[in-house]
Amino acid sequence: MKLGIIGTNGITVQFVDAAEGTGHFQLTAVYSRHEETARQFIGETHDAAIYTDLAAFFASPIDVVYIASPNGLHAGQAIQ
Repeated sequence: MKLGIIGTNGITVQFVDAAEGTGHFQLTAVYSRHEETARQFIGETHDAAIYTDLAAFFASPIDVVYIASPNGLHAGQAIQ
């Protein structure tokens, strides 16, 4: 499944590693408010698209989303 993530914190690194480790998920989209932060997150190990616009992120070809933004943003992002 094509995995998209919102947020690039430490728990997100662990989640992506675990998800990809199952062999069922591939990180394909990363949303961050700052492009440089997303680039650092992806590094050399992932071939994923970077989004700083949430609407564009949700319009991308993803199957499942992991939301790792601040808790107060979860509901709005999940509804989107």
